[in-house]
Amino acid sequence: MKALPPHNINSRLRAVLIICCWAISSLIVGTCTAGAAANAAPNLEVILSRMEKAQITIHAQQQSYTVTRDYQFFNGESSEPASQVVVKVDFHPPSTKNFTIQKAQGSERGEKIVRKVLESEQAAARDEGSHEISRKNYDFRFIRTDRFHGFSCYVLQLIPKREEKSSIRGEAWIDADTYLIRHIDGELAKSPSWWVKDVHVTLEYGTMAGVWLQTTMYAIAHVRFFGQHVLLAKDVDCFTATNSQAAAVRAHRPATGLAAEIGIRP
Repeated sequence: MKALPPHNINSRLRAVLIICCWAISSLIVGTCTAGAAANAAPNLEVILSRMEKAQITIHAQQQSYTVTRDYQFFNGESSEPASQVVVKVDFHPPSTKNFTIQKAQGSERGEKIVRKVLESEQAAARDEGSHEISRKNYDFRFIRTDRFHGFSCYVLQLIPKREEKSSIRGEAWIDADTYLIRHIDGELAKSPSWWVKDVHVTLEYGTMAGVWLQTTMYAIAHVRFFGQHVLLAKDVDCFTATNSQAAAVRAHRPATGLAAEIGIRP
């Protein structure tokens, strides 16, 4: 085999060294970038301060509205609802909620449960401070960043400070742009009664007719001796005094322009 001239060996060696140095430097840069991204996790106290500010801003902008809500109650794992209840809910700031049942069909148990849910909602409206997702009622831990229906969110662990029926032990998705809560998933911190062993709740929030609302509730309860029961509630339409035409909006449709509306930025 013919030996290569010294200058060719040096050229090839230089080329190999350059490639190796490039690969190592790329690896180092990549590692540093990943490390910087990991270290750049958002400050929990900043998230909580902006989340609470966003809630205060939204509450200050509240106006009267009427929402039509559809409740479906399922027994066991049946795909057909055992009962359906359609309700009209009227809200008048700051704390008055009234409801009218417009339609009820199927099992009477479903209507009774819906009435209990709405009565609890009325009580919560009168004493909103005791139920709000804030440092007053919860401890929080930052878990991760995530996306929910296309929106960038901070996922926080919810740790109730008190074991109450209205408290949720689980996770909350906080919009990284508006700092409003978009999604909550978890268990009730306290069982509503001896008959119910546990209740898993999923809540979604969004805008309807320009109003920020809880648009969907999905609750799974395990009742002693009777098995699993499911309650699904969806806001069908909403209108306000300034928007008299009912605006039907799917619960999962992304809200638009909300950051500009409430004047909050990351």
